[in-house]
Amino acid sequence: MTGNIQEKKYGPMTRLRTTGLFDQSKYQQINKMNKEVESLPFAELGFRITSPYGYRTDPITGQINVFHSGIDLVKAHQAPLEAFVGGTVLYAADGVSGTGVGGYGKVVVIQDKNSCAHIYAHLDSVAVRKGQRVSQGDIIGRQGATGNRVTGSHLHYEVRKKSSPALGWIDDPIARTHDPTKYLEEYYATDNDTKSETVYVVKPGDTLTKIANKFNTSVDALAKLNGISQRNLILIGQRIKLPENSTSRKETLYLPRTISRWRVYPLNKAPIKGNEKGILNPRKFGGLQYEVLGKPQAHVVTIQTRDFGKVNIYVHPSTGAVIA
Repeated sequence: MTGNIQEKKYGPMTRLRTTGLFDQSKYQQINKMNKEVESLPFAELGFRITSPYGYRTDPITGQINVFHSGIDLVKAHQAPLEAFVGGTVLYAADGVSGTGVGGYGKVVVIQDKNSCAHIYAHLDSVAVRKGQRVSQGDIIGRQGATGNRVTGSHLHYEVRKKSSPALGWIDDPIARTHDPTKYLEEYYATDNDTKSETVYVVKPGDTLTKIANKFNTSVDALAKLNGISQRNLILIGQRIKLPENSTSRKETLYLPRTISRWRVYPLNKAPIKGNEKGILNPRKFGGLQYEVLGKPQAHVVTIQTRDFGKVNIYVHPSTGAVIA
């Protein structure tokens, strides 16, 4: 993750202003979608939606009521793009005819835990390989303008209901796809990829020795439990089972005193605007600190508060929060 650096470089999301290109209702729809993007965990990456999911006027032919199978997201050309969900890379190359992504340009396809296919299309370059396991937030490529029917540099993001055959392709775009924004909101709300206290997901820089030290266990125990024969070969995104009695080093969340409003969320709801259980005020107390009790998803941690009980809180590096 690039956090503050990305935010400063590419800037925050901006509202689209009305011009003569579309009617007012279209702009209202796009601005509504951009508000929804702002409530999702990838909002801080600087995206804005330029074309929503569903029926639209084709930007190339001008034909009305043409169904758009994904959403078009824009930030800077060649800006790094991160996986919105974890999973296995099914495809990472030029989209050629017969693959299910023909004409999509350079494309990455990731299969999630529900066997849905997440399509990242028109990339300038790819940064992953087929078969690789990626976590939410991993860099998978850079924004570009490759492929057919491209009006400029952008990310076409599509969620298909199936990942096989042909990467979930069928000719009917409505039948083959989910609304990406709604799908992600539900996915994040129910995601338990990292909730298990007996599983650790390998991160960049990890070794089996580091993981063993972190969880007060031994390399031998981890290797035996996970059937690892080559102890110097573990992959980013690999799930490492941990002994039941292993305990990790305690981490502390520090909320800076410069912030007066910090939303916290119920454990059973997505950590997005509108679902908050309450507001913390670090400024009032000269900063706040809490023991990290869990990490249910990327950039979200569980803490115990005095006023709201056990809650989740969004702590991407761009927020100023520090975990140590």
